Amino acid sequence: MGFFLGIRAYGKAFELLFSRKFWWFLFFPVLILLFLFIGGNILVSYAGDNLYGLFGNQLRNLLEEVSWLQWVNGVSNVLLKIVLKIIYFFFFAAFGGYLVLIFMSPVYSWLSERTEVYLSGKEYPFSWKQLFWEIFRGVGIALRNMFVQLLFSLFFFLCSFIPLVGLLVPFALFLISAYFYGFAFMDYTIERRCFNVRQSVRYVNKNIGLTMGIGSIFAFALMIPWISIIACSFVSLLSVIASAVALHEIEIKENGIKN
Repeated sequence: MGFFLGIRAYGKAFELLFSRKFWWFLFFPVLILLFLFIGGNILVSYAGDNLYGLFGNQLRNLLEEVSWLQWVNGVSNVLLKIVLKIIYFFFFAAFGGYLVLIFMSPVYSWLSERTEVYLSGKEYPFSWKQLFWEIFRGVGIALRNMFVQLLFSLFFFLCSFIPLVGLLVPFALFLISAYFYGFAFMDYTIERRCFNVRQSVRYVNKNIGLTMGIGSIFAFALMIPWISIIACSFVSLLSVIASAVALHEIEIKENGIKN
């Protein structure tokens, strides 16, 4: 039941995100994606120049006596940068979801709070200390989940070599991704209940169906060929709102509050 509540919350999230109060949050994924794309390319070019500088002189010395191989010196620099860009692409494809979560953490914290204010009418006094703590916590949760998810992924990768069991591995990896992504999005709302990380883990596990329902949409977005990072950047906004909507509904039912 919790799983379908998480899925259903996306309907309300879509309605809110494209309303007059929230539509301008759509600009943030564009800015983050431009930053990651431009920054990544600059970093790759810088790393390529530095790596080439480490062995460029040795390569030139080796080739200076073989005139017909002089072209290798110039081509090697280009090839090195191409290889680094390929590595960056695969790294981005594998961990891009968490890169989005990390860089957009301040936006998610703000968006989650604004959503809860809209739903409940409860105002939260602004505090720089609280804002930085929420950002720090959001980044910490994302890094923790990425590390744990990587361990699970390695384990299931090894299991994929076992006959028959290997057929279930893609499904298991998807469920694990849905859980950890859902956890990351829900924590922005849970944190305002003054839960520490251990209490948050306990709460998420208690509502594991809801957690996976929230995270599954984001996990599906990451599976879209070629544009997965672009898609999940915008879907993540819906995931944050959906988390706040779902938890608000749960609290209404638990406390018997009329909406």
